Amino acid sequence: MLKRLLLTFAVLVGISVPSRATTLTASDVLTRARVYLRDQSTAANRQQFPDATLLQFLSDGVREANAQNWLIQSSYTFTLTLGTTEYVMPSDFMATMRVWAQFPGQAYIKLDQTSMDQLDAQSAGWTNATGTPTRYYLDRSSQSIYLGFYPAPSVSNSTGPVIVYYVQQPTDLTSTSQVPFNSNIILQPYVSALAYYVAYRGFLTVEETDLATAYLQYWINFLAMMRQGTTKTPDFNPGFVGQHGPP
Repeated sequence: MLKRLLLTFAVLVGISVPSRATTLTASDVLTRARVYLRDQSTAANRQQFPDATLLQFLSDGVREANAQNWLIQSSYTFTLTLGTTEYVMPSDFMATMRVWAQFPGQAYIKLDQTSMDQLDAQSAGWTNATGTPTRYYLDRSSQSIYLGFYPAPSVSNSTGPVIVYYVQQPTDLTSTSQVPFNSNIILQPYVSALAYYVAYRGFLTVEETDLATAYLQYWINFLAMMRQGTTKTPDFNPGFVGQHGPP
């Protein structure tokens, strides 16, 4: 009853509930890019750059931003089984962020990453080692990426669920209604900058090198801002001594 009265009061005094900012789509990015490119005709037959071309540039920009800053992340869960050392990763897998495993009767533990080269250097017979896994490695020797465990699970208490947090590859944008960065709303603050990359590629195509260089610099500067915005932790103060309290 009290909650209902408070809600009614909020409506009466005009208190509004915060809403999410506008979601920018590929169409919004292309509209901004066309302003930079001076290619704003609404008639398709009078546009210097068709949407399909700009969408490809936009997809390239999303891939570059993600490759440099690891913006898009996802997770994948599977079960570790006896006798199986390597497990295929999702097709959109780029790199691991962390890997957690839970063995029978235990809490989840974080496995350390190693490499096949490091294991070669440590022990020539590591491929035959068995037991409860303590580390993992990536095998990129085929068209698919496999995640392997060392030592290989071979005893009853070496099986269980595994959670892989990984950097995800972006999907290509084929429609102007799609939202860049795999529709990840958290990354909306960085979507508008993709227009700089599209303009850079457009001017490069028509050999407007000075303008291409200018927009490339805008893009490079914003890549640094993306990196700061996605990795900086302003509330993380490991050297702080004392108690936090209200001002």
